[in-house]
Amino acid sequence: MAIRVAWRTTRRRRQSCGAGAEAIGRGRSVGVRLQPWSRRLLRWYARRALRSKRQLQRARRELTRLGRGHPLLEAQAQVVGLPTACVLWAYLGDPRGYESAGAYRKAMGLNLKERSSGRYQGQLKISKRGVAVVRRLLFFAALRWSQREPVRRWYRSKKKAERGGGKSAVVAIMRKLALGLQPLAVRGGVVDVRRLFGKQPAAVSK
Repeated sequence: MAIRVAWRTTRRRRQSCGAGAEAIGRGRSVGVRLQPWSRRLLRWYARRALRSKRQLQRARRELTRLGRGHPLLEAQAQVVGLPTACVLWAYLGDPRGYESAGAYRKAMGLNLKERSSGRYQGQLKISKRGVAVVRRLLFFAALRWSQREPVRRWYRSKKKAERGGGKSAVVAIMRKLALGLQPLAVRGGVVDVRRLFGKQPAAVSK
C-alpha cells in the first residue's frame, strides 16, 4: 500500500510540474510586457511548480527507501527501473505467485488477442486487461531500451519488418521485457537481454 501511495503522489506531482512549466512557457512567448495580474498568475504557477517538484523528489526518495533491501524489486529495477518495479509489485503482486512468465505478462494486459472490427480485421492486438498504469510505465521502459544495444538493433529491424510501425515495435519490446521479469523473480540472477532480443524479427506481410 505504501508503494502505491508513493507512486500516485509521484504521478500527480509530475503532471502538476508539467502544467506549471507549460504556463510559464506561454507567458514568456507572448512578446509583450506582462500586466500585474499576469505576473501574479505567473508567480503562482512558478511557486506551484517548485512545490510540486520538491514533493516529487520526496516521493521518489520514499520509493527508493521502500525498495531498498528488497531483492526482487532491486533485481527487476535493473530492467525497468525502481519506480516501475514498485508499481508492478503493488498492482500485480509477487511474480513468484504466477505459474509462468506468460501468465505474468497476461496480468499486465500484454497478451495478444485477435480483434475484428470495422478498423481491424483478424489482427492480433494486446488485450489491455488490468491496470493501465502498469503498461504505461513498461512503455517508457521499453522506449529507454529501444535506444540501447542490442535492443536498438532489434527495434530498428522490427520497425522495418512492420513497415514503420514504431509504436507496435515498442509494444513488442514491452512483451519481451515482461517475459523476462517473472523468471528473474523465480530464479534470481539477471535478465539476459541478448537472449531476449537475439533473434531478429521476421517481416510481416500486410
